Amino acid sequence: MSGTRTLIHLLSVATLLVWGGVMLFFHVSGRITAYLPPDGIFRPMVVAAGIGLAVLALFNLLTMNAEDIGCEGHDHSHDDHDHAHNHDGCCGHDHGHEHKHDHAHKEGCCGHDHHHHDHDHSKCGHDHGHEHKHEHGCCGHDHSHDHGDHGHAHGILEESGWGGRLVALFILIVPLTLAATLTPDRYSPNAVMNKGLYNPNYADTSRADQFSLKNKSTAPATPKRAEPKVTPMDLPPATVAAAPSTDSKAPPIPGAPPPPSKPGEPPNAANAPKPPQEAKSYGTFSLDDLKAQVPQNKEGHFLLEVPEIYYTGGDLEVQKVLTGQMIETTAQVLPEKVNNADGHRMRIFRMLVQCCAADARPFSVPIDFGKKAPDFKDMTWVKVTGRVSYKKEGDQTVPLIEVSKVEETTAPDNAMIY
Repeated sequence: MSGTRTLIHLLSVATLLVWGGVMLFFHVSGRITAYLPPDGIFRPMVVAAGIGLAVLALFNLLTMNAEDIGCEGHDHSHDDHDHAHNHDGCCGHDHGHEHKHDHAHKEGCCGHDHHHHDHDHSKCGHDHGHEHKHEHGCCGHDHSHDHGDHGHAHGILEESGWGGRLVALFILIVPLTLAATLTPDRYSPNAVMNKGLYNPNYADTSRADQFSLKNKSTAPATPKRAEPKVTPMDLPPATVAAAPSTDSKAPPIPGAPPPPSKPGEPPNAANAPKPPQEAKSYGTFSLDDLKAQVPQNKEGHFLLEVPEIYYTGGDLEVQKVLTGQMIETTAQVLPEKVNNADGHRMRIFRMLVQCCAADARPFSVPIDFGKKAPDFKDMTWVKVTGRVSYKKEGDQTVPLIEVSKVEETTAPDNAMIY
């Protein structure tokens, strides 16, 4: 293999290793969690692709010096041809021909000399068309065809000159490397704003099945309690003494159980007082439903995610339950730019991923301090504690958190919600 082809081969191997290495690095370092959701085949496919590219690169490296069949290993020099000219059927004599092209015949091939004579074929009265059959390999001599440098194309790195090769390598390696090393695993403030931070649709139901508190209600209907059996022996003495006679005409005594249908039988359960019923949920939403499905901290504040608060803006029944409740949530913060003439508000949000980080969009709600909002650096993670309220603004009902406490905090394990 020539020096040029060896260098091109090594550059191809390096390109494969860079691509495979970046994919494996994202998996091993955990950075892939900022780009792809955990469900589906996205993350496993990144690992598989990284391993595949690395294996291919190593294979190409190990087989670099293997003979290129059909391209190398033989000499194509056009010296020493043995031209066997077979002229059958013409006057029974041998025709030696003088060719306009120069054939260099080595002396002594097959033990005879090649002499070319001028033959006059007119005496036969026919035209002699000659088929020249070039037989290579006669007499065991080597046919070296000197073609100079072979132009066998093996991809873009070999089909172009060094200028094109360098451009191709730049495109294949540099952008990927810079993106992997320099790109932060988060959106910039402008990117979040451009994705619709200040244009929420609180009546949206596209993912309400995942985040709506009403749809998440799992409180089952309370089973009917078994009625206790009561016998006269279970009754207090005063009650037994006051038990009515079996005469159906006797008036019942207030507070006493109904009479048995027959002497010695327990009271009629159908007429016995029923115990108080526990809270149930039959498609409605109650405070008990909220407590059953949403965790609370030690102060009793409900721990909600921003998308869950977001989706309450389109559900009047949930709003009635959540209004006035104390909640706690963790989110990123940006300045509020709508309905904030007095400067009392900020906006908190979480990025919600559908397929990958590229399609993530912010789910946001405003928070109100009742006074001038504090200064936080854009995109800071904060923990907000406050009371939920709802305001009619324009044609939407906006969920609003009236802040009682806010503090800077660390980002959660999954900065994006899937």
